[in-house]
Amino acid sequence: MGMKRLTVSILVLLTVFLSACSTSQADKSTKKVTPLSLETQLPADGVIKKEQLATIVGKEETYRFTGEQDKIRYTWFYPGQQVQNPVTQNLRVTFGKEDLDAIKKQANQAQEALKLHIEKMELAGTPELAITLPVKWSVDKALLVREVKGKLKAVKGSNLTLEQGKTTTLKFRVLESDVDYYIVAGKSQSETTKESTNTQTATSEASQVTSEDAQEGASDQEATTTSTEEADSTAGVAKDQNGISQQNPTTTGEPSTTGQNEDNQTETAPTQDATVTLSISAKTILNNWDQLAKEKQGFVPQDGWILAPTKVSLKAGDSVYDLLVRTTRAAGIQMEASWTPMYDAYYIEGINQLYEFDCGGLSGWMFQVNGWFPNYGCSKYTDLHDGDVIKWEYTCDLGQDLGAAK
Repeated sequence: MGMKRLTVSILVLLTVFLSACSTSQADKSTKKVTPLSLETQLPADGVIKKEQLATIVGKEETYRFTGEQDKIRYTWFYPGQQVQNPVTQNLRVTFGKEDLDAIKKQANQAQEALKLHIEKMELAGTPELAITLPVKWSVDKALLVREVKGKLKAVKGSNLTLEQGKTTTLKFRVLESDVDYYIVAGKSQSETTKESTNTQTATSEASQVTSEDAQEGASDQEATTTSTEEADSTAGVAKDQNGISQQNPTTTGEPSTTGQNEDNQTETAPTQDATVTLSISAKTILNNWDQLAKEKQGFVPQDGWILAPTKVSLKAGDSVYDLLVRTTRAAGIQMEASWTPMYDAYYIEGINQLYEFDCGGLSGWMFQVNGWFPNYGCSKYTDLHDGDVIKWEYTCDLGQDLGAAK
């Protein structure tokens, strides 16, 4: 009897325990996440969780996230329309003062310099970052650069704007994470004497140097300016419609010419004569020829270009998929896509008879917009603007050969 009572008691306690656990889990699962407001003050760690970001998916508004370090205030601008597959964002920005004298010297004696670090994360879009300094810089030119192999190189696709009053605000588009940036600044013309009115100063010279370096070592820059994240597009690894959510954008896109309204919200309606630049490349196959199926060799152009960069008209409501369909039809290029209900989007299976797995088990098609590899399907990417650069690229290594992963 004693053993029977003990067994019954244990069963009762176990039932109560399991019930409590079940209730606790139910409470957690039903706990609602407070939707993000248009303006959010960042927590100390700078983290905006995936569940929070999910509350702005597809919204037309631009959301702002603000932090501060050493009296330097910074604000991230996230267009809700770009956020389709939310992932946790680490938006803390740290500023450093070390090595700035050396950086100024490299930039032909730039008057001002600032070092900042973007934390490692998978970018959920191509946000803009505004940095407001508590002082006014006596400059009229500023440039965003990175140090690559001991040289300063201009960051392509991230034109920096300079706004001044009692403070100095520097704003640029972020295309990569886990990276150190430098901002160098100076005067383009002397304001003190007539003799020096035509004299180029710090940043104009730095711009020439970095532009030359960028042209000489474009491949080096493209190989080094990247970010991070998960997989989803090719080779059967958690496919998400050719976006490979390895959010490691390369800085190879041309700058967008999108405007800003008074509320800093990105204008979404293209102008009547709006165009984007679209290209289709299989260049990575040239470096992996031994992996390519023999019957597919005839479909790879000698220079790798299936479609060289081409300007195409942008219509209101166009998605990246719509533009690909129109462009390939007009150019007579074969393209095959399939609808995937799981992702509520089209998946690009093949272009010009080159399909997933034709060049190895990690091969297939990916797309990027202005240097960012979206982590969702091309038919869901509709946040397009005049001047955007869209690249369709064949990868042989799950995006790493395109700079989509570190």
